[in-house]
Amino acid sequence: MTLRNRISVAAAVGVLVVVAAVSSVLYLSYAVSLHSRVDAALVDAAQQASTIARRIKQSASDQGPAPDISMPVTVGSIEVQLFPGPVSAGQPTRFGPLGSHDVAVAEHAQPAYFAEAHDGGQRFRVYTAAMPDTSRGALVRTSRAANADDGAPREAALLLAGLTVAAAAVTYGVARLTAGHILRPIAQLTAAAERVTRTRDLTARVGATGADEVGRLGASFDTMLAALHDSVGAQRQLLADASHELRTPLTILTTNLDLLEDGAGLADPQAPALVRAAREQAGELDQLITDLLDLARYHESAPHRETVRLDLLTDDAVHRLRQHVPQAAIDAELHPCLVHVAPAAVDHAISNLVNNALKWSPPDTAVRVAVANGRVSVTDHGPGIKEEDLPHIFERFYRAPAARAMPGAGLGLAIVGSVAHANNATIEVHTSPCGSTFTLAFPQTPNAAGVPSDQQE
Repeated sequence: MTLRNRISVAAAVGVLVVVAAVSSVLYLSYAVSLHSRVDAALVDAAQQASTIARRIKQSASDQGPAPDISMPVTVGSIEVQLFPGPVSAGQPTRFGPLGSHDVAVAEHAQPAYFAEAHDGGQRFRVYTAAMPDTSRGALVRTSRAANADDGAPREAALLLAGLTVAAAAVTYGVARLTAGHILRPIAQLTAAAERVTRTRDLTARVGATGADEVGRLGASFDTMLAALHDSVGAQRQLLADASHELRTPLTILTTNLDLLEDGAGLADPQAPALVRAAREQAGELDQLITDLLDLARYHESAPHRETVRLDLLTDDAVHRLRQHVPQAAIDAELHPCLVHVAPAAVDHAISNLVNNALKWSPPDTAVRVAVANGRVSVTDHGPGIKEEDLPHIFERFYRAPAARAMPGAGLGLAIVGSVAHANNATIEVHTSPCGSTFTLAFPQTPNAAGVPSDQQE
């Protein structure tokens, strides 16, 4: 069953239940009111007993002997029977002989009463009371067939049942039309999702408008498609760039191996140089693959973070670089501070920044590394970065024209940018013809037990 039908059926059932409950109350109220009117009519007929008796006597006196006023008289749908006093127990009536209770009512010793009686297989509503305006001992009994008004309750029940069904049917139709109008944006959203699934076209858009939940859902779907389109585009670009970068070292490595195989082999005087070149290309391939894996890992949405000393983390990175490049000149000014970061990723980013600065600094200059207040600054004395290159330096595989002759695949600063994003950090670049400064700023954790009190600023 479609959502539209489910909504329509739910609305119709809800109205059916409510209208049915109201109809039941109305029917019961009508039945009680009808019963009360019957009792009131019986009482009213009993109160007219004296008048009825006088009229019977008057009409009969003109025609002959005195009439028997105890014979039942029909007034409308009510039958009236008079019992002149004094009445006695056992006196026969249509509904059986009178009893002592009836005698007490006639003598005003007991109040009038209603009762249910049967005659000839038919049920009657009977009212027994003392005859008004007469001496004690006279009795009047009014009765009416209990099923005399059965047609009215039946018609009322049929009318209310018809109204209930009609209300449910109208509600279903109105709800179906309304639900179709309300759910039209969702139908469009479903069609768009199915079209994207079928065609793989991520440029499709729903174009839903409005500030309600459906409009917001459509806008979120469009935003998701746009983000997915950008992500797929970035993945394709990454594959293309990686393929391009891998092709060069693989070609050189294959060529060197071919030369070793086709010539005199290791006896060739050029063999050591070819082996060294092959090793260098293999090393570049290994570094490229490592950088690609790190770049993918640092894009994780929830990296494992710890509260660490940023100055000690930077000192470890600088110490490793000094060991790896003994001739490197690095001046470090490290002030204690705590940050909540992914230690391995931040260590890698700092190493990349320092290594990049060493690559661009002249041999007779020193790279300056400073840590304070949750910020790591790395300054080189290179030629600076051109203005047109600044927007692209953190893109994957981007290399400025001046850097294309240097080793590397253009992933070092891309890794720095990914680490900064994953750790809620910002990165600033200040450049001039005399050098550039890269600054990583992390949200700082207040100095606590992690920093010795004698080292706190």
